[in-house]
Amino acid sequence: MLSEVYSHVMPETSPYKVNYLKKDHGLVFGSDIKSDPRIIWTLPDLESKDYTYITASTFFARRRQRRYVRHVLAFVCDFDTPQGTTPEDILDLYHAAGIPAPELIIATATLGHYQAWNILSEPLRIRHDILLAKVNKVHEAMVEALEADPCAVGVERWVRRPTMANIAYTDNYSRTTWEELSKWYEARRPIKVSKEKGHKVVYIGTLLATPAGKRIQESVAEKGERNRWAYGLGLCLWDAGIPSTEIYTKLHAWNKDLKAPLPMAEIEKIYRSVLAGRHHASPRVLSSITGLPAQIRGWYKWAKPRDRRRDHIQEVKDDIIADLMQHKAVTETQKAWSERLGVAYRTLKAALSQLRQEGIIEAQTSRGKYAQSSYILSAGHLNSLIYINLPAVAGAETQFSNGILKGHTAISPLKGTCSFSKEHSTRSGTDYG
Repeated sequence: MLSEVYSHVMPETSPYKVNYLKKDHGLVFGSDIKSDPRIIWTLPDLESKDYTYITASTFFARRRQRRYVRHVLAFVCDFDTPQGTTPEDILDLYHAAGIPAPELIIATATLGHYQAWNILSEPLRIRHDILLAKVNKVHEAMVEALEADPCAVGVERWVRRPTMANIAYTDNYSRTTWEELSKWYEARRPIKVSKEKGHKVVYIGTLLATPAGKRIQESVAEKGERNRWAYGLGLCLWDAGIPSTEIYTKLHAWNKDLKAPLPMAEIEKIYRSVLAGRHHASPRVLSSITGLPAQIRGWYKWAKPRDRRRDHIQEVKDDIIADLMQHKAVTETQKAWSERLGVAYRTLKAALSQLRQEGIIEAQTSRGKYAQSSYILSAGHLNSLIYINLPAVAGAETQFSNGILKGHTAISPLKGTCSFSKEHSTRSGTDYG
């Protein structure tokens, strides 16, 4: 049983150094006393050493902590059921909860207490924090649905080592897949629905304003945690929009106030990693570093009624027209134009499309490798503006509509200084009596 479950993630031989482990291998912990963990480096060691407790996960560091988990091999739930409970009763609990049946049930030293294992068909490789968080959410949901021991949650925890003496039930022909557990969790997870339409949360502040954010700015990190604290502080400052020069100064000042400061080269390395932008400050990680809450506060805001909302597209269209009136023509990329106007790129693109369909603007594209589009206001739109601005004259039957002269009109005193379109001039000529 142990050989089958652990063979893909533990080497046959090992140099007993973490940095020599392959990326697909990991460490397993074993112990007779939970407070005295021992590293199990190889599969032969796991099979030969008769430890009472082991881990159902592997680790990539010498610490049995959740953040160092590399593989999850099984989801194990503890049942502190009354004396007289049988393995069949445990299977019935899984069936009632809709969870795939466990492949292994171990009887503990206390009568009626069991540990049920859902052994994964393939070791689940933990490649990022999001997957690790979901794994523990799934385990927590399983424990809650099965009414198992709520204190025994976490893939890094101790489990009893399976032996011929304590195995109460085993299924050698089936295994649980991660996809099955994920689908069960997604189907069970409640969907949060707002009580009224238009309900949303508006968040304020940054992580620096939370208790954890305030704590990480204090120079209280101990040895072994200094790098983590420094990197977390740098990410919080970066996500808050602090200038890079100020981040550099703050990191060095924070390090200088530590009881045992890090070498300057180490702080420089952390600073460069922050500016690389590969990671962002995570409330969950920040909370795990400091032990304080890091959730950003927010308040509920109710959306305005539809009749009181502004037409955002129309506002952007007005900004585009005003910009073209000022500059006559705009020759730049749409992305650069949207940044200059301070609007979203997609919104600008939609507004330009509508303006072209309405005949208000025209686009001219040059040829060649570095071709650019040039946008100008159409002659028809400019003429319509001239018509609208013409003063009313005596004898006019009808005022102007849509930039076209209707009814009997007198010749404008501005004739000769305004350029009318051919269509407009023809119509106006046929209206004269």
